[in-house]
Amino acid sequence: MVGNIEKSDGQVREVPGFYGSLNLEERVIQKIWREQEFLTESLFTECGKKIVVLDCGVWNLAEEGPDFTGAILSIDGAQHHGDIEIHFYPNQWRYHKHHQDPNFEKVILQVSVFSAKGMTEPIQSMNGEPIPTLVLLPYLFQGLEEYAENYALAKLSGGFTNIDQSVVKLAKFSLDEIDKLALKRWQAKIQFARNRLANQEWSDACHQWFLEILGYKRNKANMLRLAQRYPLSCWIEQRAAPIEIFSSINNWKLKGCRPANHPKTRLLQYAELCAVNPNWVVDLIDLIGSIKQAKGVGSVERKPILNLVKKWRDSVLCGKFASGKANTIWIDGILPLLSVHSGTDAFEIWKHWPTGDFPQSWRLMMREAGWTDRSKGKILSNGMVQALIQFMLEEKDQPTLEK
Repeated sequence: MVGNIEKSDGQVREVPGFYGSLNLEERVIQKIWREQEFLTESLFTECGKKIVVLDCGVWNLAEEGPDFTGAILSIDGAQHHGDIEIHFYPNQWRYHKHHQDPNFEKVILQVSVFSAKGMTEPIQSMNGEPIPTLVLLPYLFQGLEEYAENYALAKLSGGFTNIDQSVVKLAKFSLDEIDKLALKRWQAKIQFARNRLANQEWSDACHQWFLEILGYKRNKANMLRLAQRYPLSCWIEQRAAPIEIFSSINNWKLKGCRPANHPKTRLLQYAELCAVNPNWVVDLIDLIGSIKQAKGVGSVERKPILNLVKKWRDSVLCGKFASGKANTIWIDGILPLLSVHSGTDAFEIWKHWPTGDFPQSWRLMMREAGWTDRSKGKILSNGMVQALIQFMLEEKDQPTLEK
């Protein structure tokens, strides 16, 4: 745990991540609570009370008062109505003097990312009523770095605030600079994969990351929840029908969802894959030899990579997913996992891999910036898309995460 935390307005903190300290906006934690993107089953407070979230409350956009109002919780079987306050550490309750503020009289739960070892001061309201604390870290689906990146990437779907200026900036990048941007994205993926494999078995990591990617940004949490509730063996042995699995979640985000991306459709596809190729996770290991063979190929000699693409789509996935989605699953999850598992740096393969799903507007921007031009041999690849994403993440004029 980081020992020296900068005192600020409470919105940003330096906190311990899996790969060292990072600056994290408190809004990321608030978003996690709002979207319930954590294991909501079997929640217990620091004092041992069982918590069931019936309603997470309304996100308070005002600067004063608790972060969420009007929440409904079941605490040890008794229903409670009130507010929720979010902190990085439990002792911030007293540091911010909430125990002396009448605006926090209705708080029924403090949600803290980390526990406070050795903390002796009680968490209580102005009238002395004790307030239980839920430490969120043990229930998170993934590392804080991944949550922060996922929310930042969700903001990129709207593109740039000034496309013309962005194209001018992009046009100044050399091929080496584009590669360096892509490498940063790859290194982040490798870190995420390394952490997952450190905490999960190989098959569990593949199964969960596969379903997470099928959930897109709006339904990732629900897909992860299902992946943990229904492990890979359940799908292979067909112990639960995909329609039943889909129906076990009642808060899918379906507004504006394209039919092909509907979570029910994706679950049916995954069930079909597990039926026709129950050994798909085992088959991934057989690809390691092809990965080592294709490692280090250039943009001209792409045949080894294209052969690997065919093996992935046809032999492992059995043609159950369209090329764009198959590429996305490989790029965002499977190849980083295989790279860590085998100890082989597969950056060149990842960089030259065909693109996955991304907005059409990004394709136009890269073309206008001169990144792609078939007449000059500049073929669009995953590395270019990832470099563009990294560029957008680093742009200082990008809007911060909304509260």
